[in-house]
Amino acid sequence: MKKLSNKLILSGLIIAGISATLLGAPIAMSAQVEIPAGAGISSWVENGSGGIYTLQILEGTLPEAGRSVTAKVLSDSNCAPDEEGINHCENEIKMPDGSKLKGIDHHRMSVNRCLRAGEKVTISMLTDGWATVLTKEAK
Repeated sequence: MKKLSNKLILSGLIIAGISATLLGAPIAMSAQVEIPAGAGISSWVENGSGGIYTLQILEGTLPEAGRSVTAKVLSDSNCAPDEEGINHCENEIKMPDGSKLKGIDHHRMSVNRCLRAGEKVTISMLTDGWATVLTKEAK
């Protein structure tokens, strides 16, 4: 009887422990910035595929909607990946009028390269606060 009682107690403790673990387990949520509508990607891992980048604009003025300009990438820095393996590279881009854009390229460097300092890119407005950046590899 004592053996059976100990087994029941042990089983109850195991079940209680599993339940507490499952009920107390946090739901995995992504801490990534939301991808803007119209970007044509479903994950930041895809950003840069085919030479097409979605850039979050922090400072500067984009061309008016429907217009694109050729600009020069000045820098690419602070590219350490986050806990999900997404890089948030900071870019500075010189616009044709001499002004500068500052933005963040959310992407996975191991899948799609960074924008390169010195390269010419084509920039257009995607939506408020977001740009589409095309490299020479863009199709």
